[in-house]
Amino acid sequence: MKTLLCLVLLSVAANATIVYVDSEAANTINNSGHATVNLTGTLHPNPGWAPALPGSDWISYGPTGDHDDPGYFSPRDGTLVTFTTQFILTGAISGGNLKVLADDSTSVVLNGHTLIVADTKPGKRCSNEPVGCLVSTEGVFTFAQLSPYLVDGTNTLSFGVIQVAGSSFGLDFAGSVDQGTATPEPATVAVIGAGLIALALRRRRQK
Repeated sequence: MKTLLCLVLLSVAANATIVYVDSEAANTINNSGHATVNLTGTLHPNPGWAPALPGSDWISYGPTGDHDDPGYFSPRDGTLVTFTTQFILTGAISGGNLKVLADDSTSVVLNGHTLIVADTKPGKRCSNEPVGCLVSTEGVFTFAQLSPYLVDGTNTLSFGVIQVAGSSFGLDFAGSVDQGTATPEPATVAVIGAGLIALALRRRRQK
């Protein structure tokens, strides 16, 4: 019986997929009445910001990054724009993470649950605390923080970016969610079959 148990345990293999979530104009909407834009190419992020996170772009609702961009404008203090993206998960959720940068700051809301509120304390441009526009003030969210609110199906991630102290305005986020499902692989199914045959023959001889 022990031999059979070992074979069954060996037969289970993980088939994992990764769902990536990142700030791109193509998959992020906002409630300003203007289309979301990437601050890349013709437009640019503020040169004082941290580089965009891997796989993402700094985004906004207009040319609000680099002061030298054509049409640049600085949203008034108190301006709040909500950026929203959605992603679909299916099956078991086994891991994940999220990083967020913003100027001046942003709240982060996952499926209606607030992970962090924006830092609205007056101070220098770009928050001195998470979530800010520098690596030292980026918001880092672990799987332990995300997992209670992730769901099987459509997930909604929202960011309430707020202008506190004038100047530039933008958002950058990137993350991923690991989905793992335990399924037998063909090779291990064959091993089980061979093991069951060997076990049956052994029992037959013992009789």
